Amino acid sequence: MSDTATENTIREFLIHDVFYDRDLSRLGSDQSLLEAGLLDSLSILKIVTFCEESFGITIPDVEVLPDHFDSVRSIAALVERRRAAKA
Repeated sequence: MSDTATENTIREFLIHDVFYDRDLSRLGSDQSLLEAGLLDSLSILKIVTFCEESFGITIPDVEVLPDHFDSVRSIAALVERRRAAKA
């Protein structure tokens, strides 16, 4: 399965702005950020803010769940759901 534009945008943000101090140039869309120990509350907040500003969506607090931020693909799926809910 090829990556979507949303996934690519999120991946670039994660690599350069959230996990800038790690070499994640080969971060896969399905790679678990939770299992790798990469996520904490601050990084999730950064991701939420980035997605809301970049994609023009609102992510309600009830959607800020670990499963929704487990991988690039799961974050992109959340973004797409919020886009569809907005339409």
